[in-house]
Amino acid sequence: MAAVWEELLGISGIHRDDNFFSLGGDSLIATRVVSRLRAAGWEGAELGDLFRTPELAAFSTGLRSRGSAAGPAAPVLRPAPEHRYEPFDPTDVQRAYWMGRTDDFELGGVGCHFYTEYDGEHIDLDRLEDAWNTLIARHDMLRAVFLPEGRQQVRPEVPPFTIPVSEAGPDPEEAEAALAALRSEMSHQVLDPCRWPLFDVRAVRYGRGRVRLGVSFDSILIDALSVMTLLRELDTLYHAPDAGLPPVEVTFRDYVTSVRPSPEELESSKAYWSERVLELPDGPQLPLAEDPSAVGTPRFVRREDRLPAERWQRLRERARACGVTGSTLLVTAFSEVLSTWSARQELTVNLTLFDRREVHPHIGRVLGDFTSLLLLGYRPEADETWRDALLRTQRQMGRDLAHSDVSALWVMRELARRRGAHGVTMPVVFTSTLGVFDGDGNPGEPSFAERVWGVSQTPQVWLDHQVIEQDGGLLLVWDAVEELFP
Repeated sequence: MAAVWEELLGISGIHRDDNFFSLGGDSLIATRVVSRLRAAGWEGAELGDLFRTPELAAFSTGLRSRGSAAGPAAPVLRPAPEHRYEPFDPTDVQRAYWMGRTDDFELGGVGCHFYTEYDGEHIDLDRLEDAWNTLIARHDMLRAVFLPEGRQQVRPEVPPFTIPVSEAGPDPEEAEAALAALRSEMSHQVLDPCRWPLFDVRAVRYGRGRVRLGVSFDSILIDALSVMTLLRELDTLYHAPDAGLPPVEVTFRDYVTSVRPSPEELESSKAYWSERVLELPDGPQLPLAEDPSAVGTPRFVRREDRLPAERWQRLRERARACGVTGSTLLVTAFSEVLSTWSARQELTVNLTLFDRREVHPHIGRVLGDFTSLLLLGYRPEADETWRDALLRTQRQMGRDLAHSDVSALWVMRELARRRGAHGVTMPVVFTSTLGVFDGDGNPGEPSFAERVWGVSQTPQVWLDHQVIEQDGGLLLVWDAVEELFP
């Protein structure tokens, strides 16, 4: 057990009384620990147990060896190139994005869209265009579209991708108008999922050699982590067009059609959430300036703040001393602030999970929408210390994650059925990318340009709070439907 922890945490000399989370563990690494132990033939390796008893010796007590060949092993993904271009079903989250973008739903009429602007000097746009086309040929989901019936399909070939360029020249007023036009046209795009491509890149040349890039993605095909992977590879190819990127021998289609929970795991998760919904609070009852049903097409506005590296590292160290993750610290603080403003103190936050399971050595290089959602209920307790609140939140999260084989969308449907309601939404979202990158530099940021602006939008969402580590510090992002709030 110590050897597994040392390998996945990247440290040595672990003691029997060491706490997994105090050593820097998080939910993603915890999932990998459990997967690794099951694959090695250990029985009793449960994610919820690691959250409940995170000390090495205590967690190891419940493990029993059943031999490397006995019992169910971790799933192994086998490529199926003969089916590569056949249509396949969307994930639950993709289906929700597909349906939620219509005007039939409250706060609909928008896609799940991610837009960023980058600014640089003397960017070679021909070289950049070539790099994009190399990646389109490399990654199947950059050639994918949705079919009218709601399935998705990868195209074997697509036309060459071009980057439109506007020439604004050195005049400041002309440049300002061109940059404003770029943002107006791209920042809140609703791309047609049935038409390729489901991404867009445009450029404005202005001033004396400066270039502003607008880059947008429809997240129905690739999630935020995939975008960061893509931008890292784009940066590599921009600087070294002949660079040999590592192979990708499996596809998102292989993953979606093969990686499923066993019937026993699925029934266990359904039984857990069927009981959990009885005590799950509503979403935050926040003061609103407008009823959501009265808002037409929502328009999201971004607000940002940063914690300097020194301050963020101190907070992380305090969290580790309490035996909790940085994400637990932040989601608990976010929930506490929401609770302060909510008409009811108890509430539920919708957590975005990057649910990419370790089923193949190349799976980390695959682009796709691997996200799932988890409903985290938060109930403040009187006279509770902050440390106790953190530990309670983390243990609850561990129990919920251990039963995440059914999606939050299934849970919300079950919640609506129990309440006799037409539909239930949990419109406040928390998205943490802590732990999904190596933590070096700016994850997914190209070195030839600097990120200067961005915004995301998601149907049926009021507020999406995102936390991202950059240069050792913490970037805090809030994307919100502006019309809703005073």
